[in-house]
Amino acid sequence: MLGSVDLIRSWHQKAVDGKAHATVRFGDASNTILAHDAVLTMDFIRSHYGWLSDPTYCGITLPHAEARETLVHCLRQADYVGHLTQTEHWYFQPLFAMCLAYYKVEPAETFYAFENNYIARYPLFYELFKTVPILICGAKADLYREVLQRRYGWSNIVGTIDCASWSHVDEACVQMEQLYQQSPWKLALVCAGAPGKVLTVKAKELHTVGVDFGSGADVAIQADRENLNAWDYQGFPDYWEGRPQN
Repeated sequence: MLGSVDLIRSWHQKAVDGKAHATVRFGDASNTILAHDAVLTMDFIRSHYGWLSDPTYCGITLPHAEARETLVHCLRQADYVGHLTQTEHWYFQPLFAMCLAYYKVEPAETFYAFENNYIARYPLFYELFKTVPILICGAKADLYREVLQRRYGWSNIVGTIDCASWSHVDEACVQMEQLYQQSPWKLALVCAGAPGKVLTVKAKELHTVGVDFGSGADVAIQADRENLNAWDYQGFPDYWEGRPQN
């Protein structure tokens, strides 16, 4: 499995070289979307999950067959696939393994799904991408951009795009195309829950590097609120803070 430094250096080199690439992460919510009404029945899903009717958790409600098939497409298109490694609960690594077997997917490269949380604390991440043309996607994109520019000196963030829920995916993809035509970027940092998988793959389709960065943005934002650099922040980001409400 790839580690934090492997991922940082690989993303940077691919961005500099103008390669098309997608790094996509599958946590417990994404596993559920992949599995529902396919690997697992909806009756079973309903008996084990409390968030199915609340888009706050990951930007989607279930059942949603179109979203499931779209995430399967994202899984197939991903060059690097992040997944959970814990086996003490069936809905972590075991369920993802079931999904891989069901959809007959064998990722070329894998990494721990929450590696983003560690990467966001590496000085190397902030150093390497300081001048790379960057697009930031997600509900907190404007706030994240401000922190990156002020605290870490990032000087080439070409724009931001919101994507609060699954219903915003198509519009966000169109905006990505339009912005790329106006101000081409090399790497898209996508922090948008389940809908963000689609935007990450969209970045690859535009022949750029797409990174499903998730709560990596929250690490920098909340460290800044405590007047800390991300590498000095010891807490776990409050993922729920500032997210769209039901």
